[in-house]
Amino acid sequence: MRIFLLSILLFVHCLQAQSITAGYDVSFGVVGEIGQAEISYTHDAKSYLIRVHAWTTGMTALLTQNREEEYISQGKIIDGQLRPDVFVKHRQNDHYNKSNIFLFDYDKQEVLSYKAKEELINQTIFDVKQMKNTKVTLTQFSHSKEDFNFFTQNDLLSLFFNTQKELPHMQAGESKQLSAIGSKSENCAIDIEVPEPQKRQTLRESMANCEGPLLTIILHQQIFQSKRGELHVIFDNDGFAKNVLLKDVVLFGDIRGVRTYQKLTSN
Repeated sequence: MRIFLLSILLFVHCLQAQSITAGYDVSFGVVGEIGQAEISYTHDAKSYLIRVHAWTTGMTALLTQNREEEYISQGKIIDGQLRPDVFVKHRQNDHYNKSNIFLFDYDKQEVLSYKAKEELINQTIFDVKQMKNTKVTLTQFSHSKEDFNFFTQNDLLSLFFNTQKELPHMQAGESKQLSAIGSKSENCAIDIEVPEPQKRQTLRESMANCEGPLLTIILHQQIFQSKRGELHVIFDNDGFAKNVLLKDVVLFGDIRGVRTYQKLTSN
């Protein structure tokens, strides 16, 4: 966690703004709750900060060695669109911390990527005093910096909020391919789709709080070990997800997230 905290301190500043925070229970069928998540969106007239934090609970935490994921996007609001300056992905469990920081340069149309990893490594060394091999746990640290091979004006979180503005202009069955930093697909591609009526009905039957716009977002990457990050999301009028269905998660199948609370604060 130390790597992550240091990276955040490089860019997060206090916004005198309005903040919306929503919490979610994440569950799987008869197993019940396997994790929780919280999303916060803070903004004023010119700037925004989005933070998503998800963590495993109970037996799932034990099986995944207390796996957590955190995503942060911070930037400007220009003509009603979120334009990120920095995007952070962080993953950790009991044995490693991984951070990836992306810095956007709009003048050069470039994105700079920093990676850092701290992990525990088990090794066997020869103890001269005891004259025998001894197992020890060492901390290994690595980092890198490179120009990212693609530029786009969205990251995963800014796209999530910006995408909602596309909904009124899309018809049932229509799909679009967009791009966002943080996606592991070729050219950072992300697909969004307004489900056709038959598919919409099937999805609504398996999702609680089914009133509201429904959108399918395919991120083409593993989110909590899902095969391709296929999210079916029902939005509320405030633009926040109130129900999420994550398809094809390894060991679990479909995972559901239901909003349990939402609060609005003003700084």
